[in-house]
Amino acid sequence: MVSLPLLIDLALKVSVVALSLVPILRPGAGHFAGKAMGFRAAVYPAAVLLIPAVWLVSGQPGPYPFLADIALGIPFLVDAAGNVFGLFAIRGFDAIPHFTGWLCLSLAFGLAVAPLLPERWIAFGLALGFGAVADVTWEIGEFLLMRSGASGLDLTYENTIQDLAMSLTGAVVGAALIATLLWPAPGTPATLFGWQ
Repeated sequence: MVSLPLLIDLALKVSVVALSLVPILRPGAGHFAGKAMGFRAAVYPAAVLLIPAVWLVSGQPGPYPFLADIALGIPFLVDAAGNVFGLFAIRGFDAIPHFTGWLCLSLAFGLAVAPLLPERWIAFGLALGFGAVADVTWEIGEFLLMRSGASGLDLTYENTIQDLAMSLTGAVVGAALIATLLWPAPGTPATLFGWQ
């Protein structure tokens, strides 16, 4: 029998790939213009395959990190769906993918490294730092894309500050979850994802 986490994980991956391909199949749709959709169509499917690739290269250790894998895929699903369905045109919608995205990215990273760490506060700091650095890098990428002539991002100073604030808030929540509710159980092997 197929487990529920596996079904959720596979559905998420199929959805990310399908939604990432829509802009390639409908290049004339105006709401895709200037948003680097070709880049996203390549990177998003690759991103959701990162944990399975690490797992395969590591010899398929157990248990499989479904929660981390699902968490890693959620930001790409939300962004791809938001673009395909034109949700970014809704005022304030951008706050949702930034909060959930960096919460989930910090969570996935924290679930990977927490078993390697001796103290909760170190895991909190690393997960938060990862989220903050990832978001600043994302915002720099958006700025460079805008400076290169992309017209579809509609970036403003206010938008960038909102993105940074929401992403940092999401990263704080993700890091706090790692240091509290999702802290590895006693006896978890000190390996990536607690693999045995």
